[in-house]
Amino acid sequence: MASPSSAARPWLRNLEIEVPAGEVERESTRIAQGFQKRARIPGFRPGKAPLGLVRQHFQTKIREEVLETLVPAHLRAACERENLDPVSTPTLDHLDFEPGNALKFKASFEVRPEFELGDYRALRIPAPAVAEASAAEVEDTIERLRHQHASYSPSASETVGANEVAVVEAEGDQAEKQEIKIEMSNPETLPEFRDAVRGMGVGQERELEVAYPAEHPNSALAGQKRQYRLKLLRIEEKMLPELTDAWVKERAGGETVAELRSRIAATIRREREHTARHQAEEALIAELLKQNPFEVPEGMVDQQVEARVERRLMGLAEQGIDPRKLKLDWGKVRASQEEAAREQVRTSLLLEKIAEREQIEATPEAVEAEIAAMARGRQEAIEQVRARLTESGGVDRIKGRLRQARVLEFLLESATGGAMPQAANEERASA
Repeated sequence: MASPSSAARPWLRNLEIEVPAGEVERESTRIAQGFQKRARIPGFRPGKAPLGLVRQHFQTKIREEVLETLVPAHLRAACERENLDPVSTPTLDHLDFEPGNALKFKASFEVRPEFELGDYRALRIPAPAVAEASAAEVEDTIERLRHQHASYSPSASETVGANEVAVVEAEGDQAEKQEIKIEMSNPETLPEFRDAVRGMGVGQERELEVAYPAEHPNSALAGQKRQYRLKLLRIEEKMLPELTDAWVKERAGGETVAELRSRIAATIRREREHTARHQAEEALIAELLKQNPFEVPEGMVDQQVEARVERRLMGLAEQGIDPRKLKLDWGKVRASQEEAAREQVRTSLLLEKIAEREQIEATPEAVEAEIAAMARGRQEAIEQVRARLTESGGVDRIKGRLRQARVLEFLLESATGGAMPQAANEERASA
């Protein structure tokens, strides 16, 4: 990952630190005495070897522990004196550590960038319009529900026709052999599969190549090409359930067909409000970034890239996909995330600075609600989840995420004149 030149990196800090010889000697003696108590040196009972001999015998380990203790402590103290907030792991250089002398070293690290906020209250974006669900959209959704609850029976056809279901054994170049149903009349069936099985007879085999669209819901397949061998096992007919109040009550989560239609229309409206708010947030953030151009530390970008790649790996694992079996160039994957990660870091820094200026904080009630939701999802006690999050810094991350969500809400209200749809705001992950 390319880094800006030193002159263009105002967030880079270099500290020269010196630890007095007396303090180094005291720490060295303390550590040596610890070794002395448990040392087993030939010719001496445990714990009775002379300190000088112990120092000589454990010289390398004593040196390592002195450095592990004094370097972080004095670096932390120096940062506090200089009011510096490191955002990257310090790089140590020119380490000078000789017995009887002061310990000297140089540390280089990145800090949060300083920048002046633009007039964010002057930002303006159009409030999105949200359309109600049409009758046709409601009926399309009901049809999808009926298809989801369809039943299947053997077909008398000898070959796969336009309105039938082909049950095939599919074996891919990067997938295990499995049985799948290819519904010829379903518009969501990929054309390559539909064309491959049309006219096939039971027992017949065919090979095909599938080019998955970039928007495919399975991220491991999106934008990829795969080779498959299909063997037709049987042909079935698909029978849709009759749309009645009884079926709705039993299968579709409601009491009547009319109630189902009403609930579907409300769901479509909520989804559109959610989409509208997301698009408004994206437009607002784009304007905010344009108004406040500044560079960010590469260390923060690297951390965000790693977090984004990690989330992708977790997503694959949740789909039951072993990332190690995918032929992916992870270097290219990381590079593809760099620009988005950089904008995410800039956005997070801007939202945090606005939060400070506007004195916006996450409410204790919202934090507790988040922890409670996590506990329910994991089926654990709230106290147990809270304790683990507190120890790992998770509570602070929750506070930061909720605080940024409140800042976005504040900015959206300001930028649209309070004309945003009243829907739950999507929380954006902080950098």
